[in-house]
Amino acid sequence: MFYLLLFASYASFSLAKTVTYNFDIGWVRAAPDGFERPVIGVNGAWPNPTIEADVGDTIVVNTFNSLGNQSTSLHFHGMYQNETNAYDGGVGVAQCPISPGGFFTYTFKAEPAGTHWYHSHDKGQYPDGLRGIM
Repeated sequence: MFYLLLFASYASFSLAKTVTYNFDIGWVRAAPDGFERPVIGVNGAWPNPTIEADVGDTIVVNTFNSLGNQSTSLHFHGMYQNETNAYDGGVGVAQCPISPGGFFTYTFKAEPAGTHWYHSHDKGQYPDGLRGIM
């Protein structure tokens, strides 16, 4: 029984992978409520990409701010952020904002299991569309 537990523990660590996403955050036109308007999209599209990972994977989100004169950030709602609090996205609390034209890389473990979401923690960017599923 001990060897079975040891093998299962080893397998979970050895199967973990790194999943990388490149987000270019900027204004696009979309009709989330049926009426077209400017919204904040990722890589020129809206709705924004779904981040997919397995528990224990390392998630890397390379983020470029193309919002013109607005700073931004991302908060990965529900992720534990153990030992990665600087990537929690709370502007002025856990992280400095990503300045206009700036670049930031978020790196954290995918835990706990579940359906989560990401969104901006800067200004009114959440209602303007900067949100997505994980």
